[in-house]
Amino acid sequence: MTLSINTKHLRLFKLLEFTKGDNLEFCELFLNINRANLYSYLKEIQKVVPQKQNITKTDEIITSILNQNICYSFLKKEQNISKDDRIFFLTLHLLLKSSLNLQSLSNILGVSRRTLNVDLITIKKNIEIYSLDIHSISGKGVFLEGDFVNIKRALCTYIYKYLVEENYLPNIFKQSFSHIFHNQEIDSILQKQIEHFISIANCDSFFYNRELLKSFYISFKFLDDDTSYENQIKNNLNTLDKFKIYFENIFKSNSLKEIFNFFQVSILGEISFEDIHFLINILKISKGLFPEENIFIKNHFSIFKNIFKNNLNLDLKRDLFIDRFLSRTSFCSKQKHYLSIFEMSFLNLNLDDLTIKKCIILFKELRKIYWNISFTDVVSLYLYTNSINKKEEKKLVIVYNTIPKYLLEQLKDKIELDNNITITNFININLFNDFIKINNIKCVGIFEGALKNSLGNLEVEYLTFPV
Repeated sequence: MTLSINTKHLRLFKLLEFTKGDNLEFCELFLNINRANLYSYLKEIQKVVPQKQNITKTDEIITSILNQNICYSFLKKEQNISKDDRIFFLTLHLLLKSSLNLQSLSNILGVSRRTLNVDLITIKKNIEIYSLDIHSISGKGVFLEGDFVNIKRALCTYIYKYLVEENYLPNIFKQSFSHIFHNQEIDSILQKQIEHFISIANCDSFFYNRELLKSFYISFKFLDDDTSYENQIKNNLNTLDKFKIYFENIFKSNSLKEIFNFFQVSILGEISFEDIHFLINILKISKGLFPEENIFIKNHFSIFKNIFKNNLNLDLKRDLFIDRFLSRTSFCSKQKHYLSIFEMSFLNLNLDDLTIKKCIILFKELRKIYWNISFTDVVSLYLYTNSINKKEEKKLVIVYNTIPKYLLEQLKDKIELDNNITITNFININLFNDFIKINNIKCVGIFEGALKNSLGNLEVEYLTFPV
């Protein structure tokens, strides 16, 4: 039987590298597959890579896969299009062209027309949420039905998915769509202008905001180039007062003038004024501005706070970023229809093993409650929270009695990480009274509970040894 390597094999390999093969449960959760399917993917990867060995144990297969330096490039070379990728490809093609020629696509994709007709059932269901439909005309093809603005809405979502996932998609995607989504005429200009906008508008709080803004521009302007100058946003909102009417609740007052000036000269200002409410929605997503979710934030914060405290002993504190993160999470968790998007940018962050371990713990716990929270967002939240806690971590002296000082010194870094503290010294209880006479000590840490009665009125942290 011929094995077919697809996108999930590539993603699984990258996740194995990321976790050093030590957390298959995380791989299952991330890829939304069960253990049996994961084992099948592992065996298929092992069978097609160079220097394959005749082994059957899972841990041996993982070790064999990870020991092959050219494994990913080999898998990419062997990659075929899966059913999920094929449906994604056909959907993009339909939204861009408004029609499908099943005979031609059957040849390109290497499947029968009967298979494509089955795919169309899924596509029809997926695009219904945008008030779009498809119908077939015998001998002519399949055609898209719906208002143009709804086609642009759907395109924005699917182009965003493409931009986020493109490095893992089969080559047929690049051959068919790269010249559209990375058009040489506007790509460099658009990239620079989006970067400038993100900077002045304070829209850089979340991963993939650049891809979000780019997908919006491509779908609402670049592919809709019939907008007259009179109908452009920058012409309709040609004074700061008019601009404020729509954007004063999105941007800070001290940045409104600069952002207004940006829209007057930017290609983003050429978007149709009729689509301004869709632009505002995109900006809300990029900034985490969902006022309707404010009444739920307290409850969400309590959930997140307990998960951080119970699993990592980290103290989550509310501030503007946390509230916006929770607002966006609350909004997204209520979406009944959710286009699956595999965000993999965390692979580029050069995270240490302990950080990876802690983020995976958070991801597993949060996914039990927030079904579509992404691992990338979890990493972002952990790094932010950990940095805040580092700034506010307690400085204390470890007081001990029978524990060997050498052991405490060897475990110092791990104790600090696990308990979110900075250790300034290790002092035996028999020397402690002399020590506090010449040092200003406010807080001490102990591993031996019996010492508490010997420490007077000092604040005491009860610590546990790291596992």
